[in-house]
Amino acid sequence: MIEVKDLYKDFEDNTVLQGVNLKIGKGHTTAIIGGSGSGKSVLLKHIMGLMKPDSGCVFLEGECVTDLSYHELSTIRKKMAMVFQGAALFDSMTIAQNVGIGLHRHTKMSKREIAERVTHCLSLVGLNNIEQLSPAELSGGMKKRVAIARAIALKPQILLYDEPTTGLDPIRANSINDLIVRLQNKLDVTSVVVTHDMNSVEKVADIVAFLYHGRIHFEGTVEELENSDDQIVRNFVEGIDEIDAVQHNPGAF
Repeated sequence: MIEVKDLYKDFEDNTVLQGVNLKIGKGHTTAIIGGSGSGKSVLLKHIMGLMKPDSGCVFLEGECVTDLSYHELSTIRKKMAMVFQGAALFDSMTIAQNVGIGLHRHTKMSKREIAERVTHCLSLVGLNNIEQLSPAELSGGMKKRVAIARAIALKPQILLYDEPTTGLDPIRANSINDLIVRLQNKLDVTSVVVTHDMNSVEKVADIVAFLYHGRIHFEGTVEELENSDDQIVRNFVEGIDEIDAVQHNPGAF
């Protein structure tokens, strides 16, 4: 479904992506993990087409999307939807307006059809009768659910999640993980989840890609990740700081 090939990206003197290669299978959930500042969100924005690489390409169903014009990219983007880390809801709009904004802009649906689709999407994420509320009236977990409802409104083939459980307590984070799995099964979409939360990885992922120093250091199943003998992988899974690891086991690096 998605292939990232030899992707490089610099920001001034900071090289973030240093030749990322990754294949994401259709109908699966791939978790991209890595430490803070490792480039996970930057990689996700390249997949979405929100950023252009310095070199390399992102292929969607065999087509290199990084070289497309704005108009061509807009067409491709309709196949994808992104759930941003902070939900990115519009405070000046109602929940119904937030969820329906893409339907108003990109379809010829009537107001009634849009209202029905909005209600349906909200019900899919476990929210009912909140259409006329504002984002300020919602909890953090509810805002995440609204953001997911907005993402699925246009029936995308690919769902991209940027740190979907960040800022949530363990109970609400787990409910978001359950929702991601439920939508994956119900909607038969291809999902990419960027996270540093190992609980999320264990719950949602079919395949895990570990981004380290700008490259994919490990790719495999959750079981293979947890049983890996690679010291760098083990340190991340066990939450051991790299500096501490060197001090306690200098021969490992």
